[in-house]
Amino acid sequence: MITQRRLQHLLALVEHAHFGRAANALDISQPALTKSIQALESELGVTLIDRKHGAIGPTVFGDLVIQRSKRMLTEEDELRREIALLAGLDTGSLKLALGPYPSVTSGYGAIARLLAPHPKVGIAVHVAGWREVASRVLARTVDLGIAEISSVENDVQFATERLPLYHGRFFCRSGHPLLDGKPVTLQRLLAYPWIGTRLPARIAGSLPRALGAAGTIDPSNGDFVPAVEIDVPMQLGVLLAGGDALTIASLVIMEREMRAGEVAVVPMTSPSIQAGYGFIYLKDRSLAPAALAYMAEVRAMEGEFVEREAALAAEFGLQ
Repeated sequence: MITQRRLQHLLALVEHAHFGRAANALDISQPALTKSIQALESELGVTLIDRKHGAIGPTVFGDLVIQRSKRMLTEEDELRREIALLAGLDTGSLKLALGPYPSVTSGYGAIARLLAPHPKVGIAVHVAGWREVASRVLARTVDLGIAEISSVENDVQFATERLPLYHGRFFCRSGHPLLDGKPVTLQRLLAYPWIGTRLPARIAGSLPRALGAAGTIDPSNGDFVPAVEIDVPMQLGVLLAGGDALTIASLVIMEREMRAGEVAVVPMTSPSIQAGYGFIYLKDRSLAPAALAYMAEVRAMEGEFVEREAALAAEFGLQ
């Protein structure tokens, strides 16, 4: 019988090109895997795996079965997912991909808020670069992404929703040369290494061609790549301490370090680095109740984030 399990065994064998490695990945014995493949070949009446010349690979029949199997398994997963939508929040699940900054502003906090009244919801979270978030959504490995949307908001495959805007500020360690009271120009900023995640082309386009010590432009996509590129904007105060590097962040993210006197806002009004992230999901894919509930929690947290940002700006006498 052609079963989902046997098709998965075939896919794993082709992926690993080795019976032993594939069996380990499937957590079954090698004889059991061999028997499963032989049973599938017997059912179809053709040889699916070429075992000659010491290598393992699919025959032309194997290639055909693999192509069809991937579609069949994807369709089955989608069917199960659609059925699960009807189960609501009591037994639902949610797969998320979060960009660097959303993960530390509202991404994780909204999960906690969702789970408080709905503890049975199963959640899987991946934090990735904002380009990878869109790729995961497109590949249907996640239900919902939160990341920079400028590269996908005009793509007909995606639905997007921009979250509240706020401005990023430049931060430096206390005692930094830029705190000398002299006007801080963009050229002075570029004289120091920048720490952070990649910035999209919409921001990189406003920077001069000569970037000094700040970073470089990725020629393949126009992204600005900081001199010190990090995955997630955490421990920024530690990275700034003892050196002259700069970072871009929000007041909320840097509040503790500011109150401790460890970091300071670089006194300048430009350039303006504006957050531009939001929800990313596929237009042709229904959102589960868990996703809709999570989005509501994120919206609430992002609104609170903007209010807190404004309150801190007033407290510290910033524009």
